[in-house]
Amino acid sequence: MSSFSNSSMASVDEGRYCRCGNEALLKTSWTQLNPGRRFFTCRISKKMGGCDYFLWYEDRHSPQANRVMWGLLKKVNAFDEKLKRARNIFIIGVVAAGLLMFGIWKLKPNC
Repeated sequence: MSSFSNSSMASVDEGRYCRCGNEALLKTSWTQLNPGRRFFTCRISKKMGGCDYFLWYEDRHSPQANRVMWGLLKKVNAFDEKLKRARNIFIIGVVAAGLLMFGIWKLKPNC
């Protein structure tokens, strides 16, 4: 998601409908400049004929809050990556163990 510089304030009622008449979608920005900041946007993408509507839902967070949220988001993403690698290593280990057991079973003499 790209960063937005529009800083207009909107109440929930002001942002309910985009310019093409559809109910606007309330999303959350996770950019470094605006982590956790919510905004209204058109439900339909511009490629699909949407109006590219955008309006901030609330005021900016303080710079300290931005740094804290961004730092926490980076930690969550790093943890997710470690978890993904651990799962892949576990799956590889299970497959390798299964192949080893199959090989031992196939090579054992039939008594």
